[in-house]
Amino acid sequence: MKTSMKTLPTPDLGDDQILGAVCGLRPCRHGGLRLEIEQLGSKTIVHNYGHGGCGITISFGTAEIAADLVEQATPSKCPVAVLGAGVVGLTAARELLMRGYEVTIYAQNPPEKTTSHIAGALWLPMAIEFGSSAQDIAQKTRILTRSHHIFQHIDRDRFGVELLPIYEPARSDTELDVFEHLFAHGLIDKPKPIDAFPFEAFAPPGQMFSTDFIHTHRFLDALVEEIQSLGGQIITQTITACDQLQAFPQAVLVNALGLGSRSLFGDKQVYAARGVLVHLKPQDLGYGIHDGFKYMFPRSNALILGGCIHEYDWDDTPDQEMIDEILTHHRRFFGQE
Repeated sequence: MKTSMKTLPTPDLGDDQILGAVCGLRPCRHGGLRLEIEQLGSKTIVHNYGHGGCGITISFGTAEIAADLVEQATPSKCPVAVLGAGVVGLTAARELLMRGYEVTIYAQNPPEKTTSHIAGALWLPMAIEFGSSAQDIAQKTRILTRSHHIFQHIDRDRFGVELLPIYEPARSDTELDVFEHLFAHGLIDKPKPIDAFPFEAFAPPGQMFSTDFIHTHRFLDALVEEIQSLGGQIITQTITACDQLQAFPQAVLVNALGLGSRSLFGDKQVYAARGVLVHLKPQDLGYGIHDGFKYMFPRSNALILGGCIHEYDWDDTPDQEMIDEILTHHRRFFGQE
């Protein structure tokens, strides 16, 4: 790894550092989150999906709303099924267990095989529609505030949550309205302008802010451990038709399937937004780079280089063209090409 003459180390982005590439599909939805109750035959479905590119950022907050809906649907503490073992399903299960429910998670893929597990997760609500009505804004505020509060009060080391300085070019694609909402509620400090980056980079002046970075593999492992310690269980099961749900022993089911809600529940507003990440050998940098959907995060098991957001693209395999684009972008930023 190169050492900068400034104050922070410069990453080594050479070919010999590359571990591989992965691809994940963000579960986006036109109209944003779906948090509501639906009756299907004998089953009460509590929908909790549409998290877009910020499931890890907001899932604690949406889990509370989903659990409120379960309590509204069934005053007694009846057993509850949760569909899906990504971060949305796991946080919903955790919240219900903490409220005294018996919870079983049913999922085609275990947590370590979900998009949540590979995501480059910065605590920043991006790639999601929250809506603009007074009710939408109130819900958005509640979700973000509660999620932020829980991130500050969990065992941050065990859950792999780390406050990082994030550097970005002044012309970043950061959504200003999102930032303004975070500023107004004290969730993220305003970015500070900087004349030069404190590491070697061929880039114009930019800005810096601090927010939590989540080491997703540790985060999901900790959620699973907590769920199991509270008596919850995860069962592998593929669900292809709503008729199958009628055979479940639970009367109330929380739908946290994300993209799966399009086919199972017929929600045509759901669509995939494809993202590709390049994994390099771990490097202890102590900072991240955020330039719209091009970013670099130092996860403990890999240096993560992203990315892209290809809407309506359901191909979950990384392609060489995108890998090369990601590597070229970051190498140019750090003057290594």
